[in-house]
This record gives sequence, structure tokens and C-alpha cells, in this order.
Amino acid sequence: MTSCTDPLGLNDKKLFKELKSSLSNVAKDTRNILEIRDDILYVWNTEKCCILSLNVTVIRGKNEDVPYQSLQPTDPPIFEVTNLLINETITQLALWGNLGIAVVQLPKRWGKEAKFQGGKDVVSCLSHNLNVCCSQLSTTEVRKVRWHPGSATDSHLVVLTSDNVFQLYECEIHNVPKLTRTWKIGPTLHSPSKIPNFTSLGDTAVDFDFATPTVKQDNDKNVDINKASWRQIEWPILVLRGSGDVLIVRGNVLINQNKPVTFGTLSMYPPTVDNYGIDSCSIMCLQTTPPLVIIAECTGKIYHAILLNENLEDDEKKTWSQFGSTYSLHTPEEALYVYECVEMELGLFYDENDKKYSCPIYLHGDRENRLRYFCSHNAGIHVVNVPMVGQLNDYINVNDSNVDLYLPNLIKNSSAQYLLSTRTKYTGKEEATPILGFGLLQEPCILIAVLHTGVVIDISVVDLYYIPKIELTAPVPSSSKKVTKEAFDTYIKQLLKRETSQPITKIGLRKNLTPREYLELLYRATTVFRKQHFVRHDKVQAEIGKKVRTLKALKTHQLKELENLSEMKKHLHEKVGSLAERYEDIKDKQEELARRAEEVLTLVHLKEPNMNPVERAECKEIKKIADKVKELDVRLEQLKKKKASNQVLISNAEKHIEKQEIIFKQSQITSITTNLTNMGKSIEELINRAKTLREKVDL
Repeated sequence: MTSCTDPLGLNDKKLFKELKSSLSNVAKDTRNILEIRDDILYVWNTEKCCILSLNVTVIRGKNEDVPYQSLQPTDPPIFEVTNLLINETITQLALWGNLGIAVVQLPKRWGKEAKFQGGKDVVSCLSHNLNVCCSQLSTTEVRKVRWHPGSATDSHLVVLTSDNVFQLYECEIHNVPKLTRTWKIGPTLHSPSKIPNFTSLGDTAVDFDFATPTVKQDNDKNVDINKASWRQIEWPILVLRGSGDVLIVRGNVLINQNKPVTFGTLSMYPPTVDNYGIDSCSIMCLQTTPPLVIIAECTGKIYHAILLNENLEDDEKKTWSQFGSTYSLHTPEEALYVYECVEMELGLFYDENDKKYSCPIYLHGDRENRLRYFCSHNAGIHVVNVPMVGQLNDYINVNDSNVDLYLPNLIKNSSAQYLLSTRTKYTGKEEATPILGFGLLQEPCILIAVLHTGVVIDISVVDLYYIPKIELTAPVPSSSKKVTKEAFDTYIKQLLKRETSQPITKIGLRKNLTPREYLELLYRATTVFRKQHFVRHDKVQAEIGKKVRTLKALKTHQLKELENLSEMKKHLHEKVGSLAERYEDIKDKQEELARRAEEVLTLVHLKEPNMNPVERAECKEIKKIADKVKELDVRLEQLKKKKASNQVLISNAEKHIEKQEIIFKQSQITSITTNLTNMGKSIEELINRAKTLREKVDL
């Protein structure tokens, strides 16, 4: 049975019933065991240690259950899987948790519904476990795993561990994954038990992401971007520490000859006392030019910064080793310029005195819409709209000389919308309400999430701030001189923009709330609607009414103008008829005059007394050819007579031979044969010359 939070009816499907029964209640933190690619949903089943897959588009419009497929790894992971990650070409899938990583090769898909191996219920998939942690007794844990976007075969996996070490694995299909490179980005975590370690001080890396690719300049020479080879393109890696510091790793790590170089810490402007927080948990880089970096804190604050070059003097370019540090880092040329901070509401709270909740926030990009991204955490799901992405794209693509007119501005600030809430002020502090799975189904965009209770939520995500681009029917000569006007729909959307949203509330059923608590929850929702929705809707209604009255008056005026234009059109039709008749007469007269002028020019040309030099030269050449032709005709007639006489002689000779057999000597036969051969060749040459001269004469 469908509901407002489950219009697709996923909770009634056999796959999600099995998933719900397999989920354990020991999960305390948000994770992501769900992924959607090409309308295929992948989810990890902990109980059976397999991957369940389902074509979500087949579910739409069907009430009956749809069979799903189980992808069974040949070497199931023995560690707890907390994340599921698929590469761009959808050929491999990475299962990873804090204690290990497993790479699964996805089989081929074919058939009506594009199922794996034509539709088998259980499909065996080749899998390999990566030896990230040397042993089960090792304290090293996996912090983050990402597929390298610059891999030509889409088979390189980058792993960040808790001991500030990057590991690069090459996972080619049908081959055993191998560790190709490791490099450090920080000090080794070794300290006495009484001294605080680097983890408590926030010096360990907690997350990383790939920045916009750049072209490596060789030997201080500028390289043409259009002619750059794949080996010259490098993907910088932004590394986030728990203290909020951001490092950057440069160098093409896919090439063995190149050594990765770690730069840090990036300066952040404008500077603050706490350096923009001390409890950072996640970083994401939107692929724009210049890159837009997003840093999330456990308190719910998200900072948006632009990665740009920093102008420093030579005496300021120092390494950390010169300041007494035991680990040397190069001074970066880039810096982060923070232009805004978005503060999200983690859980539903009713007044300012309520104790705020904090938890790690995980960032998810939208593949189809780069103007927004999603945040999943223990208190629900948020969507954040970033207008700066569109402004940066417009600034790069502008071809006008006055590019300063298109500089990004901060008039349109980013906004966070609370889509789903799993916590309230009455939720126990120790009660875990994490999001276990997050995925996006495109066209239209539908968010599918697995809650801590095993319930599946699928809701449509409406972009309230999307403004379609209007294509101009006529080119504009100079966009710098054009006076722009804000569209009415844009104005209405700005009026509807609100600071607080009322999310869908899904709380656990393990604790029964009192009537007073339910009433407070209802009162909060009513207050939000009154202050943030109804007031704005009333204002929008008044603006729309004013616009309607204006359009009605304009319509009346335009109807009168149409009447005047109809009369003018009738008059112009009559005038067009008379002008058309005159045009036809003038056209006939012009054609007659043109014909007469052509005849006169022809007669003048024919009666011209003297020929030009070219014509005289051609005339002489024709006369020479005519003389040669006459001479060849005479010779040809002679040859014909000679041939006739020879034929007579030959016939007489044959008759004489018939009457009397003559025996020739060998020397006589040879002489006669030679003479006849020469005469035949001469005759053939004369015939060919005669044909050639005839062809020239004909030309």
C-alpha cells in the first residue's frame, strides 16, 4: 500500500522486506549501503553477504511484486560493510568498512529489463579482498575510499587510512588487485599512552575528494589544454583533517614516474579565530572552474569556499620543517576563500534553549544537477542549493569583452532544505537514528533512503530554485549594453524562499511520546507553516493579483492596438496589390530591355574587326594542324595504294604457289619475314598517327 513517503510502494516489495529483516540494530552512525546507477538499485544484504539489485523503473506503474537479483561475491567480506561504491563505467563495485575493502566485478546485463546475465536469480560475481589493514590486530582503519576519476580503465581505487597514508590499488577486470603506490600526508600516529595522540588533536585525515583536473606544466612552459595528453592531466586531491585543515596532493599518482607532493595547510580567507571550526568531518569538491570546495562540520555548519591561487612573497614560502615540525609539507600556492556558511538544523527543536545535536555529516553530489548536493546524517537528510555553481559557469562561458559585468555575486545565497527528519528534542541521546542508505533516481529526481528502522523512504525532490533558461530568438549585438529585467517567476521564487523548512518526520516506534510531546511537535510544524509558508504565500498571492490586474489593463490596451493594426493591415494589403501590379509591369519592361541589350552586345562582338592576341595565336595553331592533316591524308592515300598493290602481289603469289611449290632457303625465309614485320610496323605507326591527327582536327 503506497503512502506519501512511499509512492513507489517499495516497502511492500520482497527485496526491501528481506533487507529490513537482515538489518541489525547495532548501527549507531550513518552509512550508505545503497547505490543507484542507470535506474538499477544496489543494496548490501548483511545477513546473506550478497548484493541485491532491482530495476526501479520497472516498479513504476505496477502493483505486483517485481523479482530481484542477488549478486553473490565469490569471496564475501568478513568485515562489517558500511559503504557501497560503484565506478563510473558500472563495471566494478567496492564494498568497504572500517576494517577492510572488497572489490566485486559486476557481470554483463542484457535482455528486456537489462538484468544481469539475462535474469538469473543468483549471479556469482568475482570478488577480491584488499589487504588494507595488515592484520586483524592492527589499529589501522579505513577512512575513505573513492574511485580515481582520471583512470583510463576506471579501475584505480584510492584509499585513505587512519594513519595518514594513501594507498592506490589497480583493480583491473579479471585480474587480482594489486597495490601500486602508497604515500604519506601526515605524521605517523605513534605516541605514549599518557600523551594525547594525533587523533584527539585533530591532526588525522578524515576525508578527501578530487578537485577539478589541471594540466601539468612541463619545464615552466605553457601547455595548450586542447593538445595536452592524458598523462599531463592531473587530479589534485583535497584532504580534510579533523581540525578543519585542508591539504592538497598534486602529481599524477597513476604514473609510477611521478611522485605525489603534499602541500598544506591551505590558508582560509577571511581568517577567523577558530579557523572555521575544529570538528570537521566531510569534504566535497564540485567540479567547477575554479573548484568550489564544501567543508562540513559535525555541528551542522557547512562552509562554501572557492579554491584560488594565493599571492605570497618569496620570504613567506616556507615549509613546515622550518618551523620545527617533524613532518615537512610544501607551502601551497592555493588558498580557500570562504564566501558563505550554511547552518543546518540537525533534528526538530522547538526553541533556542533546546540542546543542539551534533553528528557526522556525509556529503552526496547530484550527478544530474550540479547546482545542489545532499547531506545525510543521524538526524535525517538535507538538500543544499548552491547558486554559485551556475554563476561560475556563466562567468567562464561568457564571450563578451566586459567580463567584469558577469562576476559572481552573493545576492543569491545558498539555502538548506530539511527533507527528512529522524530526531526530535524528545529522542534519547543514546538512541541511534542513522540513515543506512541513500540514492537518487533521476528523471524525475526521487530520493530513496533506508532508515535505521528498515523503512524505505522514496520522495520526489523538487527544485524550488530552478529557473529555466530562455533562449533568445534574435541575437543581441552587445550584452553589456542590454538592460536586464528580473523575470516574474524568478521574483515569485525569491518571495517563496524560506529560511526554515518542515521536513517529513520519521521517528522510531520504540518510544511512545506523550500527548503533550505530540502537541508540541504539531505546534512547531504549525508555527513553521504560519511564519515561513502562509505569510509568503499571502504575499505571493497579492503580487500575483497585482500582476493580473496589470496584465488585464495591458490586454485591453493591446486589443485596441490590434483593431488599429487590423485597419492598417487592410490598407497595406490594398497598397501591396497596386505595388505588385506596378512591379510586374516594370519587371516585364526590364526583361525586354535586357534582351535587347544582349542582342546588341552580340552583334557588336561579331563585327569586331581585329582579333586579340590569344585568338590570333590559336588561329595560327589551327592552320598548322590543318596543313599537317592534309599532308597525312596524302601519305595515307599512298599507303592505301601500296597496300592494295601488295595485296594483289600476295594473291598472285598465293595462286602461283598453288600451281608450283617453291622451296625457299632458310636465309630467304628469314629475310622475307623481317621485311614483312618492318612493313607491318610502319603501316601500324602511320595508321596511329593518322588517327591521332584526325582526333586533333575534330577538337
